[in-house]
Amino acid sequence: MSEQVKYFFHRHKRLLLTLGACFIAILLISIVAVKSSQTSKIEDNVQTTAPTNITFIMPVQDGVIIKDYSSTALKFNSTLKQWEAHKAVDIKGSDNAEVKAVYQGEVVSVESDYLRGNVVTIKHSDNLQTVYASLADDVKVKVGDKVKQGDVIGMVSTSAKGELNDGPHLHFEVLLNGVKADPNLYLENSNK
Repeated sequence: MSEQVKYFFHRHKRLLLTLGACFIAILLISIVAVKSSQTSKIEDNVQTTAPTNITFIMPVQDGVIIKDYSSTALKFNSTLKQWEAHKAVDIKGSDNAEVKAVYQGEVVSVESDYLRGNVVTIKHSDNLQTVYASLADDVKVKVGDKVKQGDVIGMVSTSAKGELNDGPHLHFEVLLNGVKADPNLYLENSNK
């Protein structure tokens, strides 16, 4: 390198570093903008109808959805004091209100989890599963049980310590092909 080039780089090192950092920042912002554009195109294609002809009954009679499903907009969890995606619906019911199977199927899991409480998972046809969390300790079903639509599987409670401030409610999830889906697509008369 010639002496003039060395002198130029030495004299303008800060300016060159600043320009380099600006270039990298512009490049990163461009990448984020492209990704965001792709994400919004995907979100524009979010399913608005159920891919099957199955219709679920409300799992809690006279239940009211107090926290709706959201895969993109964050919802505030007042118990954990954090914002999070809420890929379920929380249905308020009185303490010990009956929780019913929304559709016929087979119980594939009954477990207890500190944050989610007592949880029952039921496998249905068309690659659907439903998950019922925050059930009372006296779960009415066991793994392998066949249930009909409307069978009582448990009671609403506050067993989900991760949503304790929401009071007695059912945390209800739907999985299609193992991926969480919007329960509102399947629930008849969802009362928000």
